[in-house]
Amino acid sequence: MDAKYVNTFLKSTQDIFSQVAQIDLKLSGTSLKNSPISSKNVVIMVGITGSLKGTVLINMDESLAMKIASNMMYGMPVTIFDEMAKSAICELSNMVMGNVATGLSAFGKNTDITPPTLMEGNNIKLTVSQLPLLSIKYRYEEYDLDFDISIKEN
Repeated sequence: MDAKYVNTFLKSTQDIFSQVAQIDLKLSGTSLKNSPISSKNVVIMVGITGSLKGTVLINMDESLAMKIASNMMYGMPVTIFDEMAKSAICELSNMVMGNVATGLSAFGKNTDITPPTLMEGNNIKLTVSQLPLLSIKYRYEEYDLDFDISIKEN
């Protein structure tokens, strides 16, 4: 995957998390995953269509998801990962991916995104059409977040 596309994902993720959820994500590394099995218990999946095609998986633990939802709701305590919290997390993923799509258009890549799908549970196993996945790893306080990208040019 072209570095300029990766940088678009990096910048969009950090910018939107900071602006919308007051979460200052720190890049903690990247790796290639040959299997899309998630080690975290909340996964948001968003498809990419158009000039680029693929899937993005945002993996986090429920405790981080609740912290994000709480911040998005101006500090209202979120103690249960209920429908309101899930809606907030999905909306955040829409904002990130919308920002990515806008950023990619600067490189002549016209893309669109699918509505997010939120999954929760332990040892979530997903199959994506393109392996390996580029996994961008972030850290916030004691929380980890993986942003897994599987895209190809059409």
